[in-house]
Amino acid sequence: MSIYAYALLVPIASPLVLPLGMERNIEIVYSSGLAAIVEPEIFLEAIQANDERLLQAVLNHDRVIRELFQQTPLLPLRFGNGFTSVEKLLNHLEKHQEQYLETLTQLRDKVEYTLKATPCDLLDESDTIDAKGKAYLLAKKQRYQTQQVFQVQQCQQWELLNQLILKTYTNVICETQKPDVRQIHFLAQRNDSTLSTQQFSLWQIQCSHWQLALSEPLPPYHFLKNTLI
Repeated sequence: MSIYAYALLVPIASPLVLPLGMERNIEIVYSSGLAAIVEPEIFLEAIQANDERLLQAVLNHDRVIRELFQQTPLLPLRFGNGFTSVEKLLNHLEKHQEQYLETLTQLRDKVEYTLKATPCDLLDESDTIDAKGKAYLLAKKQRYQTQQVFQVQQCQQWELLNQLILKTYTNVICETQKPDVRQIHFLAQRNDSTLSTQQFSLWQIQCSHWQLALSEPLPPYHFLKNTLI
């Protein structure tokens, strides 16, 4: 049985509306100038042993963090952080208090956005070429050249998109491992008015060979120190 930890935050004067956790109501554990959002009496081993329960628990973990983040700045913790007692949790918070408070201060007024970029495909019209012999081969060659130009333009637009974002946002992380979709994570101010529909539309117009999708404001998942639990 564990005391499950969702997030860390600086206590605020106004009361938080605490959402339901995985199985029961969540609670706040205070440690000097730091507080942890926790759920008591969680059997992590049992949850992780069942794929269906594990998936639901991960979704609930993310839901709790997002609902709280709408109310106050916080540091989201990775899924699976449990402590065997309140004392051990408090000891951990006391030991790492300076680090956590420093990170909270740095990210206090920030939100994370994720921009997903899916490469568009050039419509293959090879089967519709109404020609034979040399004319057919010439049409195929022209089609291949068009495809090559399209791919070059697509790469150029990807670089342009990165430059456009880096002009405005200094904290940027690009993920390009998956060929079918790329992601750009960046930090913005909570009250950032520059991320308007007009700006996003401009990105899409300038990068017409990509299908773009912008997330809602998120907790700073990708911008936490590796030493954070």
